[in-house]
Amino acid sequence: MSDLIRRLTLRHLRLLVMLGELGSVTRTARLLHITQPAVSKAIRDLRDILHDPLFEPTPDGLAWTAAGKAALQRARAILRNVEDLERETAHRGQAARSPLALGTTRIAEAAVATALPYSLAERGVRISLRHGTREQMHSELAAKSIHVAFGRCDAGFRLPDFEYHPLYSESYAVVCGRHHPLAGRNASLEELSGQTWVLPPPGTFAHHLVEQAFLAENLAPPESTIVSTLGPGDIRLVETQPVLALAPRSEALRLAEEGAICCVDGLALPPQQIGAILLRTGERHPACELAIRMLRDRTGAPRAAAG
Repeated sequence: MSDLIRRLTLRHLRLLVMLGELGSVTRTARLLHITQPAVSKAIRDLRDILHDPLFEPTPDGLAWTAAGKAALQRARAILRNVEDLERETAHRGQAARSPLALGTTRIAEAAVATALPYSLAERGVRISLRHGTREQMHSELAAKSIHVAFGRCDAGFRLPDFEYHPLYSESYAVVCGRHHPLAGRNASLEELSGQTWVLPPPGTFAHHLVEQAFLAENLAPPESTIVSTLGPGDIRLVETQPVLALAPRSEALRLAEEGAICCVDGLALPPQQIGAILLRTGERHPACELAIRMLRDRTGAPRAAAG
């Protein structure tokens, strides 16, 4: 470490800048609320550290040497950078204390809502959690109502204003109550078509998947007897009523193991890439990367390039 780096301090630089602005050792001492002998000692230290007289007092103020002028210019630049760093640090600290607003779609909810809020809270991160469709999550991100959303990240469905971080694959499963006639069965599409269904709203991707699965076999898709955004309330509904519904497969398998519901085979819906969605531009909440990393660790997903 050089002698200059070891000995030079921000206090020296502030003194140098004040001397340049005021042009008087006496006025500088008064403004800094320190004695003139203390200022004189600090000036001697500066001259020794920088190997130059820096300036000489004159009746008209301070006459700066060439090296003194250069040191004064650099001192001002360093202090400006330090002030910028101080403001940025204060802003980050304020942002870190604000709640992290998470958004999740239904297919991501099983992994996100059951693990991230509590795990992040253990790290001191306050959470607010919102649910909705992928389209709603895009709108919330654009309005900066949420910091990060978790949902479908398939390459063919990405929008240019957003950044996508695929983390794991998930698909939908058909579920019903334990007393439903199709409980635990491998049902045909014809049997499934004639049942009472809880389906997501028309126009959503999940609804499209169901329609296409039946149309591909030249069968009429089931009617949306009950329209729902596939919230957790659907699970309670299928427990008690003779209806079929969709649930994220990981959640459906867990609930089936607990005996709450049964899975119905026969409707093969393709897996989807699930991950984090962020607004491509603008400042991000400091805990966004932590949330993404924690979900990646939970799902055992390898790190993938953002898109």
